[in-house]
Amino acid sequence: MTPAPSNFGFLREEWRETFESAAKGETYALIDARTACFYARRALEVTVSWLYQNDATLKLPYQDNLSALIHEPTFKATAGPAVFNKAVIIARLGNQAVHSHRPMTQFDALTAVRELFHVSFWLARSSRRRGRKSPRLKSRTPPHPTSTTTRKRRRATPSSTCCSRRRAGR
Repeated sequence: MTPAPSNFGFLREEWRETFESAAKGETYALIDARTACFYARRALEVTVSWLYQNDATLKLPYQDNLSALIHEPTFKATAGPAVFNKAVIIARLGNQAVHSHRPMTQFDALTAVRELFHVSFWLARSSRRRGRKSPRLKSRTPPHPTSTTTRKRRRATPSSTCCSRRRAGR
């Protein structure tokens, strides 16, 4: 059986563990927001761990949790402000998915998966092993909410969209 196409397919060969979590997050984005946010955070954690193991310029912080790793100054400098902010958003949504009792929305899931795609794209562009061709990064349109309930909810909270864009460095 052929695997379903994924926006994260460019990760499959070199970053299989990241790909598996990212693809699961993408799959659940329209079905189960909490699960999608969890898998997006998991993919980010695997990515950040890989970066620390393979980039000698990154210095391990005093703790090895995801928050400490992404807030470490050498990581922030390497990633740049846009990627750093996207990582913070993914980590926050993933933590809320696991630790909060508040309902996770489809908008949260799509935000986490979209930001993960941008972080993954950055990873593939900046961290390919030498001598290998850059991947042909095909950005298919990510899934968009189609239910009228989600559209109404998104319209009812325009400030969250505005603020998340501002935080993401757009």
